[in-house]
Amino acid sequence: MKSPPRSLLRLSRRLLTFLPANLLPTALLHWLGARAIAVAPEQIAIREGMRAGVAVGSVMLLAWRLEAPLMAWAAFAAFWTCLVDPGGPLRQRIHALLRFSLSGMLITGLISAAAGWGLVPGFVALGLCITLCGLSRMGGAIATQISVLAAIVAVVAVCYPQSPMGAMQLAGLFAAGAAWAMLICILAWPVDPFAPQKQACAAIFRELAHMAGRLPRAAMVQARPPASGAHHIISAYRRDIRTRIEQARAALALLPANAQPRITLSAATETADRLFAAVMALEHAAFSHAPTQAARRVIRLLTLTLQRVAREIPANPPRADRLARDIALLRRASMGEDDIHTRAAIFCADALQALQAAWNTVDTPQPDETESLTPHPASAAMHAAAERDQHTTTQHAEAPPARPQTDIRREAAPPTRPASRWPDMLFIRHAARLAVAVLAAYAISLALNLPYAYWAMMAVVVVTQPSVTSTLPRAIERVAGSMAGGFVAALMGVFLPQYAILLLIFPLAAATITLRSVNYALCVMFMSQLFVLVTDLVSTTHGWDVALSRAANNTIGSLVGLVACVFLWPGKRPAPLAELVCSAFTANLHYAALAACPPRATWHTLEPARRAAGTASSRAEILYQQKRLEGLHESENVKACGEILFLLRQLAGAASIWWLEQPGADSPDTPPQPRAAILADLTGHYAQQQSLLPQDMLTALRQPALMEIQDNT
Repeated sequence: MKSPPRSLLRLSRRLLTFLPANLLPTALLHWLGARAIAVAPEQIAIREGMRAGVAVGSVMLLAWRLEAPLMAWAAFAAFWTCLVDPGGPLRQRIHALLRFSLSGMLITGLISAAAGWGLVPGFVALGLCITLCGLSRMGGAIATQISVLAAIVAVVAVCYPQSPMGAMQLAGLFAAGAAWAMLICILAWPVDPFAPQKQACAAIFRELAHMAGRLPRAAMVQARPPASGAHHIISAYRRDIRTRIEQARAALALLPANAQPRITLSAATETADRLFAAVMALEHAAFSHAPTQAARRVIRLLTLTLQRVAREIPANPPRADRLARDIALLRRASMGEDDIHTRAAIFCADALQALQAAWNTVDTPQPDETESLTPHPASAAMHAAAERDQHTTTQHAEAPPARPQTDIRREAAPPTRPASRWPDMLFIRHAARLAVAVLAAYAISLALNLPYAYWAMMAVVVVTQPSVTSTLPRAIERVAGSMAGGFVAALMGVFLPQYAILLLIFPLAAATITLRSVNYALCVMFMSQLFVLVTDLVSTTHGWDVALSRAANNTIGSLVGLVACVFLWPGKRPAPLAELVCSAFTANLHYAALAACPPRATWHTLEPARRAAGTASSRAEILYQQKRLEGLHESENVKACGEILFLLRQLAGAASIWWLEQPGADSPDTPPQPRAAILADLTGHYAQQQSLLPQDMLTALRQPALMEIQDNT
C-alpha cells in the first residue's frame, strides 16, 4: 500500500495545529475569561480522545454482546483511567496510571463489600475513603487528579453493595478495564508528551501577535473612562497574557529540571515576557498618538515575528535558524528616527536573538550530574542577552544616584518565606468538608429514594474545591453541562435504536477526553451524554428518566458542595475589591518608579516588579468584572475602582516606554528626569500606608504633574 505523500501529512499536521488555536474569536475568549470561565482551545487533544473512544467503546461492545450489565464497571474503569492520564514523560504516566488502577481496584472491592454488610459500614467506609482522598491533594497536581477520580470510584462502589465474592468480581472487572485502557494509552497513537506545555507557550505568542496586530487599527486618541471601551480592550489582552505567562511557568516547573523541552520552553516563556513589555509600550504609544509609517512597519514586522515563533515552538526541536530573517528585519527597521518604536524594535531583536541562542545551545550535553549547579548554556544565553539591554557601564550602574531611587531597586525582589514541612490546614479542612458533604449527599439521595445516587455524590466530589471562589464557577459549569448533556442524551435515548446508541459511545468518550483541558462545562456536557447512554444500555430505564435523574442529582450534589464550602470550616475569605485595587496601586507605582529611575535598571531588576504589578492588576480586574456581573456596577466604590484600574494600566504602559527611553552607557551624566522625582515621591508617600480609600488613590493618579508626564510620553 502506497503511503500518503509527505506534503499531505505536513498539511494535516498544520491543520490540526491551526484549528484549535483559531477555533474561537479572541474577544469571546476574553469575555469568558473575565467571567471566570476558562476556555483553552489550544489544548484540544484529538489523539488522547481517540484512545478513550477505543478503550471505552470496545468494552461496551463486548458488554452488549455478552449481555453482561456489570461489565459497565470495566467501561467506567477504562474511561477513568484515560481521564487520569497526566501526559508527560512515559515513566510519570505509567506511575500515575498504576497508582490509580491499584487504588481503584482496592477501593472498589472494599467499599462494595462494606456496603453489602449494611448501611452503617458503608457510611463509615465511604467517609474514611473520601477523607483520605481529600488529604491526598497535598501530593501535588497529579496526586490531586488521582485522588478525585479515586473518590469518584468510591461513591459509585457504595451504590453497588455486594457480598465479598461479588465485591472481588467487581474489583476484577475494574482491574480488567483499567489494564485495557493502560495498554491503549501507552501503545496507541503516541503523542508528544510535552504537547500541552508547548501549546500553552505558543498560545502566549499568538496572543501577543493579536495584541500587536490590532494596534494600527486602534483608536489614536487618549481614551478616558468611562466613556470609552479602551479600558476593557487594554485590560483584556494584558490580563490574559499575564495569566498565560504565569500558568506556563507553573506548568514548566513540574517538568524535570534538565529536560530539553523545559529548557527550550522556559527560554520561550521568558522571551515572551520581555516582548510583552515592548508590546505594552507600543500599545500605550498607539493609544496616545497616531503612529507614523515607520512605526506601522515595526508593528507589522513584530506581529509576523510573533506568529512565526508561535509556529516554531511545537516543533521538536524548534528551528532557531527560522528566526534569523525576522531578527535582521527588526534591526533594519530600528535604523530610522530614534523614537519609542525603533527602541522597541532593538529591544525585541535582542530578546529574539537571545531566544535563538538558547535554542541553538539547548542540545549541548552536560558532562555529568555534578555540574547541575552550573547554569545551562541556554540559561546563560538568556541572562547575557538580558544584561545587554542595560546600556550603562558597570561602574555607572553601581554608582549611588543622588535621589533615593536605590531603595526602589532593592525592593524589586521581595524575600520569600521557606516552605513549611507541615501539612497545610487548608487541605485538612477540605478533606473533612468533602467527607461530610459526600455523606450528606448520600443521605439526601437515600431519603428521597433517588435513583443513581452516585451522580449526586460525584458532583460533590468534583465541585467541592478547597476555596469557595473556585467552587462557585465549577458548580455553575457542572449544572449547566449536565443539563445540556442530559437533554441531548434523552433525545438520543428516545429516538435512536440501541445499536445506534452503542455506536455513539466511541465519539462521546473521545469528545470528553479531547475537551477535558479546554473547558469544564463542555467536558461535562459530553460526559453526561456518555454516562446517560451507557446507563441506557445496561439498565431497564431509558430516555428521559435517566437524563432527568442525572440533571437532578447533579444539581443536588452541586448545591450540597457549594453549601459545604460556604458553611463548613470556611477558609480565609478572599480579599475585597478595594484591598486588591490598593495592592495593584502600590505595585504599579513601585514598577513605574523603578522604570523611570536613571540609570536604566537591568531587565532582571525590573522584571519582578513588572510581574508583580501585572499580576496584582489582573487579580483586581477579575474581581471588578465579577462585581459588575453581580449588578454592582452602579456602586460609586466599584466605579472608582474601575477607573483606578484603567489609570494603572495607562501608567504601566507609560512605564514601559520610560524604561525603553532611558539613556545608555554613552550618556553617563544625563540629569535625572522630573518624572523620576515625581514617581519616587508618590511611591515613598504611599508605600507606608496599609489601606487606601479609592478616592485617595484616584486623587494620586489624577495629579496634574503625573498626568502631564504620561501625556508627554
